[in-house]
Amino acid sequence: MTKYYDAYKAVFDQVKTDLEAISNIKTVVLGEQFKLTELPMAIISPEPTEIKQAAFGGMLDNKISISIVIMIRETEPSNWFTDIVSVMGDVVDKILSNRTLNGTVKDVAPTFFSPGEIRTQGKLYYGGIVRFEALTLFSP
Repeated sequence: MTKYYDAYKAVFDQVKTDLEAISNIKTVVLGEQFKLTELPMAIISPEPTEIKQAAFGGMLDNKISISIVIMIRETEPSNWFTDIVSVMGDVVDKILSNRTLNGTVKDVAPTFFSPGEIRTQGKLYYGGIVRFEALTLFSP
């Protein structure tokens, strides 16, 4: 019997593996402390997950929300599309190239794509946020 934590964590581990394969991203962070030293960096964060009884059997439907903050540079981009949006697009393309995340989910799709400024640790960075929703069935 698979434990909920194991099934939930496997989704995020696969997202990390997928993002580490993108040549435009130097650092991928999932849950650990980090320093903003090697940019571009992707920071994977869990968001609230909706859980409800599935329509059949004893299964539970899970809608797992995943945010990926992409920190690309400290200086203002000369061209948002080539400098920022293209890297964010690489993230979407990589996740969509494997919509089951190697069998950890039934499907995953982007739900939010927002290039912009990110303030953290007293500094301004340029990048954006991409959110995904992954659908799973869990059997307790």
